[in-house]
Amino acid sequence: MIDKKSILLQTKKKLFSTLTGEHNSIFSGSGLEFKQLRQYTTNDDIRHINWKKTSKSLEPSVNIFEESRQLDIVLVYLNSGSLYFGTKKSKKTTASEILISLSEAVVLNKDLLTSIFFSKDVDIFYKATKDKSIVDINLETINNIKTLKNEIDYNSLTNYLLHKIKKKSLIFLIGDFLDFDENSFLSKVSYKHEIYCAIVRDKMEENLSMLGEFDFIDTNTNISKSISLDKNSIKKYNKAMKEYDDSLFKYLNNSKIKYQKIYTHLNSVDGVKALVKK
Repeated sequence: MIDKKSILLQTKKKLFSTLTGEHNSIFSGSGLEFKQLRQYTTNDDIRHINWKKTSKSLEPSVNIFEESRQLDIVLVYLNSGSLYFGTKKSKKTTASEILISLSEAVVLNKDLLTSIFFSKDVDIFYKATKDKSIVDINLETINNIKTLKNEIDYNSLTNYLLHKIKKKSLIFLIGDFLDFDENSFLSKVSYKHEIYCAIVRDKMEENLSMLGEFDFIDTNTNISKSISLDKNSIKKYNKAMKEYDDSLFKYLNNSKIKYQKIYTHLNSVDGVKALVKK
């Protein structure tokens, strides 16, 4: 059970002060409304190029936006079974703390909040609202949602975000990204919206050190397996994990998607604060 009181206390002290009144510096390029066209310069974001105008005039043109006072923020909780893992505390608990702290910050700032709980498809959806009750609704949903035997379908997620989130938004994806599919074209979503990934991890899954015979449960399938871990297999596993993350981060960087690892043994609100300031 997630302790709402402790999360909100941290949020008000650390995160809300970061979010409030700093839209321009923290959410660069977001919460914007179209204003005019002008000729492209090398300092412009290529995502703002107006290709229709450019093809007609044969000179690159960009869309100029002005800051909107109200932001549209979409929180997507990636409800994978692998969130059950954790040593100090489960990744699900940390992911929940991130979702609730962001929910509280958004409603306190009087922005519009859309909440989505996603696995193979949309499990639960709460439409855009400013109502403070959404914080309690999100908390109740997390505490009751089924997580075991779930995997994330990133193709379905990409299609949903591209076609169902109509207005330019800040999208926060909250999960461990251990099953991320680089063929899902999440990069396409970043051309329309600004994406922040809160990557929840436990230190042990990135730096395995246990030796011996162990019974493991695959939380995505709920299938139990007996595995023998020796120094050679641990070395191979840790190397594979590093290569996986290197590939993931390369993809996110190339797609102009902001991200932050947030570990289960550290303060989750500090991690969120570091993410939104990128």
